[in-house]
Amino acid sequence: DYGSGSGHTWEIFYYSDRDTLTNRCLDMYSDEVRYFTTPGAVVSGCNIEHSLAKSWWGGDKNDAYKDCYHLNPSDTKANSARGSYPLGEVVNVTQQEGSLLIGTNPAYGSFTVWEPKDEYKGDFARAYFYMVTCYENLSFVGNTNAKTAMQDKNYLVFQPWFQEVLIQWHRQDPVSSKEIDRADAVNHFQHNRNPFIDYPCLAEYIWGNRKGEPVDFSKLKFT
Repeated sequence: DYGSGSGHTWEIFYYSDRDTLTNRCLDMYSDEVRYFTTPGAVVSGCNIEHSLAKSWWGGDKNDAYKDCYHLNPSDTKANSARGSYPLGEVVNVTQQEGSLLIGTNPAYGSFTVWEPKDEYKGDFARAYFYMVTCYENLSFVGNTNAKTAMQDKNYLVFQPWFQEVLIQWHRQDPVSSKEIDRADAVNHFQHNRNPFIDYPCLAEYIWGNRKGEPVDFSKLKFT
């Protein structure tokens, strides 16, 4: 279930987003030092962030709404600043909140995007790959910000510019041990996997330079 308490999102975060040596909250949106206390308790100054904004599919409280492969503990101010904007490389910075840059990039258009730290760019890309694959039945054009980045009724889902951003970040920031540990913790509760963490090359067969080729999982490198 979504929220705090036993069997809820914040209990998963205790195992998926906590430094086990220090109890520090591993916040992908801010470098502010905060700590977990007990499983299920909210970390002070943080809330639950949908990395793929819930308004992009209309905000329905379905399985996508509470899927921890794209939920993260987030600094509340950083969460508010990024809103429902798409990911992207920021050229003209209008705001910096937490470890995020908010602004525009003329190469994309005049709309606002948000940019995380380099070490998390691949993590976010693989979360997006997972979400549109796992929930391909949803319409991901629930608001204006979604329509700048997503196509409806198209199996590739992403607009061309956004597809290029995500596949580039996926290549530049490979799967880390932190990301694998987090996926293992989420899997312990949800009993499912993010295949783009387990088989990073799989993204190339859908959105990348091997698009359209048949996939033989026995020949793919497994993290």
